[in-house]
Amino acid sequence: IGSGSDPAVWTRVAGLSLGLCELLPSVTTLNLGGGYKVGRMAAEKSTDLSTVGAPVKAAFEAFADRTGRQLALEIEPGTFLVANSGALLTTVQDIVGTGSEGHEFLKLDSGMTELLRPSLYGAQHPLVLVPRRQSDAEAEAHSYIAVGHCCESGDLVTPAPDEPETLLARALCGAAAIGDLCVVEGAGAYCSSMCTKNYNSFPEVAEVMVDLAGVPRLIRRRQPVEQIWANEVPFMPGL
Repeated sequence: IGSGSDPAVWTRVAGLSLGLCELLPSVTTLNLGGGYKVGRMAAEKSTDLSTVGAPVKAAFEAFADRTGRQLALEIEPGTFLVANSGALLTTVQDIVGTGSEGHEFLKLDSGMTELLRPSLYGAQHPLVLVPRRQSDAEAEAHSYIAVGHCCESGDLVTPAPDEPETLLARALCGAAAIGDLCVVEGAGAYCSSMCTKNYNSFPEVAEVMVDLAGVPRLIRRRQPVEQIWANEVPFMPGL
């Protein structure tokens, strides 16, 4: 869950941790972990490391003055560094409406098999619609609820914030059509690593990294479907 962006929280975390270090003379390094807030959506703000770091630095200096021990500080900013560096590329498979009092749904060819965060705790990810036809890209914004391809009512790509079971329509740039691409942004952390691998017998997707020259490089092949059951061992009762 992490400590977020509030300097007061980091001050308390550092103070409590340094208090324990003071009781343990052999400690030379204090790891305060990670959990720095990453703003994936346009209205979200990322943690200002200089702001939250200032009271932590002061606490370490006070500890050194008080005890004569200078501790090394370790942090784990993995998500903070890579969350917005990755995107999930999906295709619109179907569009379903539930009437004038209902919703319009975009069914994607991906979902909780690659991106579990929305279904798990209502995490928000930007969606970018990429129409096949340029004329569609110039249309007025249209709202949809994006859902995944798993046979699960919880395979929801656009839940309400922090409410994974609440539907929330998302305005996209134009009317979608089957075959359009839909890019789910902010997928660089806790997406591939915590996906529901092979659920509903969907193989792992391919992964591509864009190098410093802008050239896409395949770093993980698409999984052959046969690999899903490759480790199964035949069982014959009585033999």
